[in-house]
Amino acid sequence: PNSNQSIVILESKVGYLEGLYKVYFTYSALDEAVKLTSKYIHDRYLPKKAIEVLEAVAVKASKTKQDKVITREQVALHLSEVTGIPLTRVGANEGRELLTLEKKIHEHMIDQVEAVDMVAASLRRARAQLTEGKRPIASFLFLGPTGVGKTELAKSVAKVYFGDEKYMIRLDMSEYQTQDTIAKMIGDSGNKGYLTEAVRQAPFSILLLDEFEKAHPEILNLFLQVMDDGRLTDGQGHTIDFTNCILIATSNAGAIYIQDQVKKGAPIEQIKDVLINEHLNKIMRPELINRFDGVIVFKPLSQENVVEIARLLLKKIENNLKNKGIRMRVEEAGIALIAELGFDPKFGARPLRRLLQDRIENVVANKILSGEVRRRDTIVITAEAQVEVEAAPKI
Repeated sequence: PNSNQSIVILESKVGYLEGLYKVYFTYSALDEAVKLTSKYIHDRYLPKKAIEVLEAVAVKASKTKQDKVITREQVALHLSEVTGIPLTRVGANEGRELLTLEKKIHEHMIDQVEAVDMVAASLRRARAQLTEGKRPIASFLFLGPTGVGKTELAKSVAKVYFGDEKYMIRLDMSEYQTQDTIAKMIGDSGNKGYLTEAVRQAPFSILLLDEFEKAHPEILNLFLQVMDDGRLTDGQGHTIDFTNCILIATSNAGAIYIQDQVKKGAPIEQIKDVLINEHLNKIMRPELINRFDGVIVFKPLSQENVVEIARLLLKKIENNLKNKGIRMRVEEAGIALIAELGFDPKFGARPLRRLLQDRIENVVANKILSGEVRRRDTIVITAEAQVEVEAAPKI
């Protein structure tokens, strides 16, 4: 049945639920159940899936002291809890947070302003329900050298907008270079696919496709379909909905060209045009490139950027120690030295994490385990980037 027929069927069925659970359904609740299940639940059919949702809401209402009149908002709230997709109206607090998304994302990553602005704007459009609803929330192609923040931006959005990094589905596309890996991605008659099953279980998520250009052309064609229709049929014939995903593909294509042109002071827009017309067209079909909502060039990091990244990473260590009752103080000269030692123009900020792990975290861990550091003590990172301990005054 279509939507109108389904509502008529629901009207004939809900009297039984109302009598059983001592509740009352408004017409708008029936309308919302049909509308939202049509859009967000694809493994069952109307009217059954709408009736199941209404019964679940009725059960919940009957067990609480809340109003027994079931409204559109209660149906939307239940589906939000089931799917993890925010379907209720944007509240005042959430509205303020959405308007300051860029600021919140920059608390987790440095620079790359254009990329952050484009991603934040797409999230606001999606939450205000201004998107088409037949394609992913947004799809971006991030271009740039290694270690400049392409993956970090995806992680930051998962943390800030979705609430947790667990809402990020990550695929290394270099593992899908042959045609027979299609079955690994979407499954076959005997097995579920990694991608399709992950999106089925977490439809509201960031889909990060690392080294996108390395995938087999047939696999790239699958994503052409995803960006066109917002859906993909898995190997077992089930339709998987991608309309609540943000798709981010990353590529190192043209990385050396980007570095050279940025050094020469070329405008980013000019660099992007040459990348698309002379570099990407050799490894991806033009229609695939054109399906992305934005192709974003990430600039190589400057030494100043790396200092700020070092500061962010040290702040994370400080917060972890604070949870153990241990303070931490870092001298400015120490941050500058760590940034200098951990920066490699070829690999961006990647070596910085390893340096902090070897030089700071491992040393601190050993001091904690040996009893050299106790609660209320202060870890000091000196100007020479060495770890020292200041004992807390005795109580």
